[in-house]
Amino acid sequence: MNYPKKVVIGDITVRDGFQHEEKYVQPEAKLWVLEEMILAGVKHLEVTNFGNPLGMPQFKDADLLFKAIRKSKRVSHLLHEVSLTAVTIRETAIERAIEAKKAGFGPDRILLMVSTSESHQKKNSGLTLDEYWKMAEKYIPKAHDAGLKVNGTVSTIWGCPIEGPMDMMDAVKFAKRWFDIGANDVEHADHDGSASPNRV
Repeated sequence: MNYPKKVVIGDITVRDGFQHEEKYVQPEAKLWVLEEMILAGVKHLEVTNFGNPLGMPQFKDADLLFKAIRKSKRVSHLLHEVSLTAVTIRETAIERAIEAKKAGFGPDRILLMVSTSESHQKKNSGLTLDEYWKMAEKYIPKAHDAGLKVNGTVSTIWGCPIEGPMDMMDAVKFAKRWFDIGANDVEHADHDGSASPNRV
């Protein structure tokens, strides 16, 4: 097997790790984790989710957290080497990221996500796959115009908590489609932990 000579390590603790905590994690604590990760040499970090905080209260401090990391005395001088990402599943979230970028404190990169499972796609985004692809095609150019890079994530590639095992070729097809519509990079997500190391 040909292994890559180089890997890039990213961290999603502050976004995904705190997402379902029952008690609100204060922005000062989130900022400290981000700073420590940057000081440790991590170059790619998911900071927050610009989605509706009514459904995801851990992200009610999204703007505040981005402003804090941009002004951090500990790491602001290192941010030119770091990519800060915000999850932006729907239109309003993308628009928030664009406005934050224009205001000088927003993310470097936004993350859009499709699932290979139609059922999971609908539950996660509220849109069918066809509707989501159309939305992504509309908003990727707007994000680029604002100076944002766009990540296209493909989820449920090994399995879906609703539908069970998935066809891996769908993940390949979806990755190609992301690049075709202008995504800067693509990630594959094992949403429910279906993949054992030997399958990866």
